[in-house]
Amino acid sequence: MYRYLLSFFLSLIYITFTPILYAEEGLPENILAGIQNVREPAVAGRFYAGTEAKLKKQVNNLLNNAFTESLSGKPVALISPHAGYQYSGLVAAYGYNAIKDYDYKRVIVLAPSHYSRYMGASILDVDHYKTPLGLIKLDMGTCNNLINNPPLIGTLKKAHAREHSLETQLPFLQTVLKDFELVPILIGRLNNEAFDFLADKIKPLIDEDTLIVASTDFTHYGYGYSYVPFKKDIEANIRKLDYGAFERILALDFAGFSRYKSATGITACGFMPVALLLKLLPDDVQGKILRYDTSGNQMGDFNSSVSYASIIFTRGKKSSEVIDENPGLNDNEQLTLLKIARETLETYIKERKLPDVNNGKYTFTQKLKEKRGVFVTLNKNGSLRGCIGHILPREPLFKAVMKNTINSSTNDTRFTPVSEDELSDLEIDISVLSPIKKITGPEKFIPGKHGIIIRMLGSGAVFLPQVATEQGWNREETLCHLCKKAGLPAYAWKDDDMEFFIFTAEVIYENKI
Repeated sequence: MYRYLLSFFLSLIYITFTPILYAEEGLPENILAGIQNVREPAVAGRFYAGTEAKLKKQVNNLLNNAFTESLSGKPVALISPHAGYQYSGLVAAYGYNAIKDYDYKRVIVLAPSHYSRYMGASILDVDHYKTPLGLIKLDMGTCNNLINNPPLIGTLKKAHAREHSLETQLPFLQTVLKDFELVPILIGRLNNEAFDFLADKIKPLIDEDTLIVASTDFTHYGYGYSYVPFKKDIEANIRKLDYGAFERILALDFAGFSRYKSATGITACGFMPVALLLKLLPDDVQGKILRYDTSGNQMGDFNSSVSYASIIFTRGKKSSEVIDENPGLNDNEQLTLLKIARETLETYIKERKLPDVNNGKYTFTQKLKEKRGVFVTLNKNGSLRGCIGHILPREPLFKAVMKNTINSSTNDTRFTPVSEDELSDLEIDISVLSPIKKITGPEKFIPGKHGIIIRMLGSGAVFLPQVATEQGWNREETLCHLCKKAGLPAYAWKDDDMEFFIFTAEVIYENKI
């Protein structure tokens, strides 16, 4: 009998003290966090500063160095990078700076799983997430409702143990927002059915008091990432690859974004969260790139490079078939751009250097410092002499004009570089572009009003709005010529796989100012 009593008491001791024994033996931190109902930080001290004082200083320094741009409405969503703050922190700060004057009661973070492979989404069954800045309360009602949707939504604890993609967003959110509750969703693999299922569950949560953050880095280039699609002009090709993705993201083109990944193999680790975001966003949002950079640029070495972008989406009142008109530059702003373009052209062709535009000669208004898509066209005796530009906004408008003035005069492969004795015969046109919008078919394209972009099977081309007017082309003629420019059959625009995007342009003519 004594033997049985001893066995009974020993079993009680074992059951009572098992958690403590495991803790002393080094129970994994994520399991302890689950017991405490708090998700402890996994990358504090590595991806970002590990103490409260140092992290506050780090985040505030990044935010103070991030330029705040004017927005067309209240932010609905952000795409934000998640690398170590020494690499992507400043890029992320641009996005978080843009939301700091708004109050959100709830933030949904969609982040990729780097360490676990599974179908669907995982939400950790805890009450709080923790960083050195303190605790973040979860929206438990929403999280529980989402978790109760097996098999595509559940809790996979091991996926969250080391994951940084969600955690790195949190110190920024804690700094720029007041009281908010978190819905942290770690996204695994998704097929079409899973995308639709998750979108149906998350869409009803989107309201005026909710912000969505999609966490991703973009191109991971180099042998270490098993992605070397090109070995020459690496920096330019990485940028081209990234902006091809941005073009489809800003157009809210889920299908086009998916096809682009299939065609290029672009290694955007958060492809799934971003694609899901495109399923969630209302049609009337406007997207804008706030900041773009690469680790290759920062380190001066493109043998290995990761790309980062902050993209913000604001809510507008226009339908998806209507595009924003340009906000318009006043006469002084237009004249400033033309003077900068002319000085850049003359200085570069004669001396092969850029002019000093920061010497007080020019006044740079807010509009001239905003990132805008822009083309610079050179004409000689009424004929085209060069035209190059950026469809998507990449850098401040005045800098984009300088860069594309040089490109149009020296890098347009259709022409020989401009010579010094031609300068007096050249006239400069500057086209400042609106955001692009995808349209459902060519009938929505209005020649003379809209610029037009076509994309199909990896080929594409663009015409500025004035091209159709200058050539006297109607819609069909414009599209046929555009297909030829893209290296496609003239009537390829009738193909069901053809994609169409439109934009407007404010054109500034040197000879009319």
